[in-house]
Amino acid sequence: MTKALLIAVMASLVISAVVGIAVFLIGEFGDIQQKLLLTILAVGGFSLIGLACTAPVSSWWLWPLRPLGLATSLVALGVAVPLIWDLIGQDETIWKAFGTLCCVAVTSAHLALLGTFPIRNFLVWSWRSGAMLMAVAVAALIVGAVWGLIDLDQGEFYIRLLGVAAILDVLGTVGLYPWSKLFAEFMSRGTKGSGRKSVRATLSPSR
Repeated sequence: MTKALLIAVMASLVISAVVGIAVFLIGEFGDIQQKLLLTILAVGGFSLIGLACTAPVSSWWLWPLRPLGLATSLVALGVAVPLIWDLIGQDETIWKAFGTLCCVAVTSAHLALLGTFPIRNFLVWSWRSGAMLMAVAVAALIVGAVWGLIDLDQGEFYIRLLGVAAILDVLGTVGLYPWSKLFAEFMSRGTKGSGRKSVRATLSPSR
């Protein structure tokens, strides 16, 4: 399945690139060309999101993210293309559903990529868990606002809360790798230090 998805993604990206270059070089860039470019971006974007969802996660409880992310990416693409070409009605419900699908697909891919990171100790696991929690929080805040489940009369508080969650999400995601490397280096130094002490104790003459 992963191999077939890789082939499909590469084919769509190559075709999209060829069509996009042709539009820029010889197209008149009218309404049809603009819709064509948006379609290319939609195909490429959702293909990459779906590909990210196929990442081999390290924990069993993250396995459902793969079918969830792939399904929502496919459905979102199936909604995006008709929206771009005005083939379906663009009422509020359709846009809300499309936004929710996009949010679920991106979050599933995000969590799947975080799930590929190897966990060697509790501190790194805690950091990764915090990053995952913030990713889910950002998605929940966005989906809640889209469907009117969050009272936007307190707009300033919502923006502050969403901004804090987004910053923590970025910090947790970007900082996961350097944090694990720093902790691994610290642990390796401690192990070497204890090893040297034990060697010295072994080699020292007994009195």
